Amino acid sequence: MEKSFKEQDPNDSDWGNPPSPDTPENRRKAFRAQLIIGIVSLIGIALPGVMFWLFRG
Repeated sequence: MEKSFKEQDPNDSDWGNPPSPDTPENRRKAFRAQLIIGIVSLIGIALPGVMFWLFRG
């Protein structure tokens, strides 16, 4: 069976986009994103327990 696509050589130096520069604006954006992820995680963890406690029986 013959391959119909051209294989690429692996490039170890190609890791995607470079990180964004460390500026105060980017720090605020990162902190806000981490805060939102944390709140959503806490809700996702606590909600089943609260629902079980309220609706048991």
